[in-house]
Amino acid sequence: MLVKDLMSSSVISVGPEDTYDQISFLMKSEDVGIVPVCDSRDHILGVITDRDMIVRRDNADKAGNLMSSPPVTVEAGDDIHQAALKFSRYGIRRLPVLESGRLVGMLSFKDLAKKKVLMAEIGHIIYNVCNHRG
Repeated sequence: MLVKDLMSSSVISVGPEDTYDQISFLMKSEDVGIVPVCDSRDHILGVITDRDMIVRRDNADKAGNLMSSPPVTVEAGDDIHQAALKFSRYGIRRLPVLESGRLVGMLSFKDLAKKKVLMAEIGHIIYNVCNHRG
């Protein structure tokens, strides 16, 4: 099974000059915990998580300063096992999905669980996400 078979293709993003208030409003209104930061050609520059919004709030006012970069990503044509390894290795719950260098979707740990994919790996991923020190 490929990443593109499980990913959500409706993904929102922000630009590097978007402000903290704009990003905060967008994350709340769209009920998302991560927002990719992209240039005008949809090339991903970084990601901003809900945690970044809390931790970096006092030191940054624009997306370019709030984001974590370089982002951990996965390709739409990658096997789902590769994504599972990245979830586990990096202790993350969401992966921006790229195709030809452009943002085309988002894959979450929940996407794997909903499809009951790789049940053995899912247990390992949960352990690593919960115990990740980052």
